[in-house]
Amino acid sequence: MDIKQYLKNKQNPKILIVQPSRMGDIIFALPAVSAIKKQYPNAHISWIADERCSDIIKDNSLIDNLIIFDRTKVSLSYIVKFYKLLRAEKFDLSIDFHGLFKSAFIVMLAGANFKLASSSTNGMRELSWLFSKEIKPDNFDSHCVQRHLAVAKYLGCNIDNIEYNISPTQRQKDSFKNFLLENKIDLSEKIVAVHPGGGWLSRRWQADKFSKLIDLINENFDVNVVLIGGKEGGSSEKGLDEEIISKCKNKNIINLTGKLPLKDLITFFSFCNLLVANEAGPAHIATAMKVNSVVILGPTNAKRTGPFGGNTIVVQKKVPCQPCRNRNCLKKDCMKLITVEEIFNIVAASLQNI
Repeated sequence: MDIKQYLKNKQNPKILIVQPSRMGDIIFALPAVSAIKKQYPNAHISWIADERCSDIIKDNSLIDNLIIFDRTKVSLSYIVKFYKLLRAEKFDLSIDFHGLFKSAFIVMLAGANFKLASSSTNGMRELSWLFSKEIKPDNFDSHCVQRHLAVAKYLGCNIDNIEYNISPTQRQKDSFKNFLLENKIDLSEKIVAVHPGGGWLSRRWQADKFSKLIDLINENFDVNVVLIGGKEGGSSEKGLDEEIISKCKNKNIINLTGKLPLKDLITFFSFCNLLVANEAGPAHIATAMKVNSVVILGPTNAKRTGPFGGNTIVVQKKVPCQPCRNRNCLKKDCMKLITVEEIFNIVAASLQNI
């Protein structure tokens, strides 16, 4: 039977979303899930995410059941219990938005009647194509969001409107104001967040440039400059905030590094007027929430994995070796070419227009 007809005929079809990790990757999958939920409002949607990223979609209205795959507890007995948990759900459809061995293994454990997969960023890899039917986008160079939406389109969904469906509740915002005040953030002034970290070392703009940028912002604008980041960024960010602050002439900086779990980060962005960041999870979350953002890109292909939509200005310099996946590049020419003055001019124009 055709999968679209099957889902229409089933009273409450059970759909499993397999996109376990990375903040940006989870954000990229949300528009497709939103489109599927609109087309099949009676569907019961479960999403498997690992313990690092699950808070991004916790309490999301698109998701009926959040299943956490805890990497820290993996053992034979854990896998057996996880297998039984998934099989008990009797899923009608699984959708692999990850396209790697890890997600394919979960697809196999779940054993849904129908198994589809997005072509993801670089197509299905690590034999994941053996377990699910790959739905390819119309254009191979499509952004990851569009590649995922190709699955929704295959299922008969309208994909004209991109919706991430990620925002805090009013209660969360009201409660969070106390945290902001406790950290001496003046709510009568604009909030400029700065995220200098990121999963790849090669994606990080130089720390001394962030320091100079912060000094220029403080010299020219009466705003709250807030430094954010944390251990969830992949390669250790320990000490990065201290290094940046130590090099700033003006110490008028509010340091929230390590103080914002993912759920609080989403709430924080609802108060934020502008974000300056490297390409990493927080930048993708901010873009999804339509926060005014200036995102600094280095080695990666912005057309395929950069911020998608929103109120985001992407700054990237072209060099012969792009795009590349060298996480620990020592040369970082693509980042070195981006100047403090260039970013400040964009920030200044943005602040004047907000």
